[in-house]
Amino acid sequence: MFELDHVVNFTKKSPSEIAQSQLIAGIHPVIGGQHLHWGTYNALFYTQSSYIEWLAVENEIIAKKSDHPLIKQLLFDLADREGFSSICLRTTDLAKMDRYFQKMGYKTSGIISSERKTTSGEIRRWKMLFINQKIDNSLPYPFFIEWEQEKEQRLQALRADGTLKAENEELAIKKCIFHVHDVEKKLTHWSRLLSLPTKGNTLKLENTVFEFIESDDTKERLQDIEIVQSWTIE
Repeated sequence: MFELDHVVNFTKKSPSEIAQSQLIAGIHPVIGGQHLHWGTYNALFYTQSSYIEWLAVENEIIAKKSDHPLIKQLLFDLADREGFSSICLRTTDLAKMDRYFQKMGYKTSGIISSERKTTSGEIRRWKMLFINQKIDNSLPYPFFIEWEQEKEQRLQALRADGTLKAENEELAIKKCIFHVHDVEKKLTHWSRLLSLPTKGNTLKLENTVFEFIESDDTKERLQDIEIVQSWTIE
């Protein structure tokens, strides 16, 4: 099964503004770094097994030239909306998942090599995979990530640079709440994509729950998340 890696919040604020203004369970986010090839930068807030990413445009010229699916969605959404938008799921074999999705009939972006330059100058690398989908008001499918480092190595690096503190590791993203126009339709699509059974209006992953709520919002998007302390999924 998949695990939630992170949720993406599109913002017009800089990472330093986010780091100063946001406060979750008494903890501030940290400045993440720059995606030099995409013209974006971010702030991050980690929990024990997933995190929030605030993503913003740093260089509009570079961002507008990018053909990266997430950057295209960022520009589309920021035209009239800031807030939560997409989710990213973690896997250890992205190439295998790509073959699986294509076998199921989905068209994909192919594997995208990615990197971020941290404030200390370190380069962190990962691979991404997107399900091809028109960028519009409909709910974006999850996208997928495979980190260059093994999980424990990555966590140790985050602890060492102060990104992941002990108090962060006491928190968890318990639930991701999506506003959609047709709950049954979205549940069917996402259940098929992720090979997960539905339970009421929810899907359960290893480390969180997806809940779908009917709404007449113009854009179908991730609307909110629930962060709790010392939570174990049942």
